[in-house]
Amino acid sequence: MMIRRSPAMAGIFYPENSESLRGSIEKHFKRARIRKMNVIGLVTPHAGYNYCGDTAAFCYKCIANKFDTFVIIGPNHRGIGTGITTMSGFWETPLGTLQTDYEFVSELTKDSSIIDDYRPHLREHSVEVQLPWIQHRFGNAMFVPIIINPIYFDKQTSQALGEKIVEVSKRLNRKILVIASSDFTHYGDLYNNKPFTGTPKQVLSRIKKNDMGVVRSIEKLLPAKVIDICDRKRLSLCGYGAIATMLFAAKSLGAKRGELLDYSTSYETSKDIEAFVSYCGIAIY
Repeated sequence: MMIRRSPAMAGIFYPENSESLRGSIEKHFKRARIRKMNVIGLVTPHAGYNYCGDTAAFCYKCIANKFDTFVIIGPNHRGIGTGITTMSGFWETPLGTLQTDYEFVSELTKDSSIIDDYRPHLREHSVEVQLPWIQHRFGNAMFVPIIINPIYFDKQTSQALGEKIVEVSKRLNRKILVIASSDFTHYGDLYNNKPFTGTPKQVLSRIKKNDMGVVRSIEKLLPAKVIDICDRKRLSLCGYGAIATMLFAAKSLGAKRGELLDYSTSYETSKDIEAFVSYCGIAIY
């Protein structure tokens, strides 16, 4: 059965009116001054557009090449369902309806560790918030949604999933863009993560230093190191397993390097140093 998923975050993370949503995306695109490049993978945030829209725009505006299917990998924030879940069906946004790549999903789920289950996806935002960007730039593109329960953010799982994505893409002769949907540091009592305090300048500086340590490993295409750093330092990147999976896949597809496109924080908008999130836009090519 092909499930039709209604948007869960329209009116919350992004405008629920189609005209307002297009206007919001265009506003962010105008601010993003970036050259076009032939990308293989992306790291892009999944917060409210008011906070991370400029950073996300750098990612989607830089894409020069065309794709058959967008593979979007994100964290399963609520931990509902099994370890790795995908979903076949139709996803609605204020910009229209996108269909998942049914053949791709069917091939993925021949691996018993990947389950086609719509239930974990119904309220999860990490895939959903990427779709309006794709629709605005590429129209009715096919995509594959994948979310990973964070308890499976380990090298073995990430490598196996990355290799499986590439294997399926080659078997089906699909040209794919692999997107890792992840925010970076979540700071403050709201996120149960306040390892240090100080002036806004001091806190933001320390957070950025931690983030850049991860960014350097991403730029060097070192997925195992990304996992090691986040685990060892107990960093609060919500989708580091998705980032590692994307890197394993991108390397197999011929990627040679990564490049930080933009860095921002929600503090720039909220001015609330007690609860903010940082965002990175990174191209892999």
